Amino acid sequence: MNIKKIAAAFLTALFFITSMQAQENSSEQTIEDVYLKSTVKAQIIRSQAESPDRDMKLIAIQDIGEMINNGEVNENSIEIIDILGDLSAEGIDKRVVEGGRVINNFSMVRKEAVRILGEIGGENARNSILEIFKNENETMVLTEAVLALSKAGIDEDGEVLDLISWTMHSQTAVNKDNTFANASLSAIQKLAKDNEGLDDEKLFREIAAIADPRNGYITVVRMKALQLLDELQSYY
Repeated sequence: MNIKKIAAAFLTALFFITSMQAQENSSEQTIEDVYLKSTVKAQIIRSQAESPDRDMKLIAIQDIGEMINNGEVNENSIEIIDILGDLSAEGIDKRVVEGGRVINNFSMVRKEAVRILGEIGGENARNSILEIFKNENETMVLTEAVLALSKAGIDEDGEVLDLISWTMHSQTAVNKDNTFANASLSAIQKLAKDNEGLDDEKLFREIAAIADPRNGYITVVRMKALQLLDELQSYY
């Protein structure tokens, strides 16, 4: 090999090594940049969420939804989950009182926050959703919370199934809300599918109660409950 060929080979190798190092440095900077951008975004969103204005809180939730779509939020995004947890308690556990009246009872904010928690999923989001059931009194929010739990999945302690069956029992005894009942049946159906069946006698009793015509649910909901009981049997 003559000197020109040796020199050309050396320059090619040097160019390749330099290019690889540049790519590695670029990759590292990209990771750092993404982390920094996510942190700054979370700070901005928290400032929106802490605004007393209802619409500003909804914008914060919308921005988190966009971050999820862009792959910037996952089940380990603790700061974002904490923000949603605070928003899901707006007017219930987190109350602002003026003149003896709660001025931040924004049920739509709570509903949207819990919906996004369900989209994120994972243990941290599930724990935030479970907190909602303790004091929430709006059926609209509870309906969204049941659906969110079905996305987040069941836990080893069985708290998810216990809360769903307890809330179903309370609703059947008092409100008989068809929308909530329908959402509960859909949630149970998804959890059963994800876990290849469910083994929870309390849950079975509440489904049967919805199917019972004496409890006053509309026909389409009662039929769905009967079909779900058949479906649950098919796993065994």
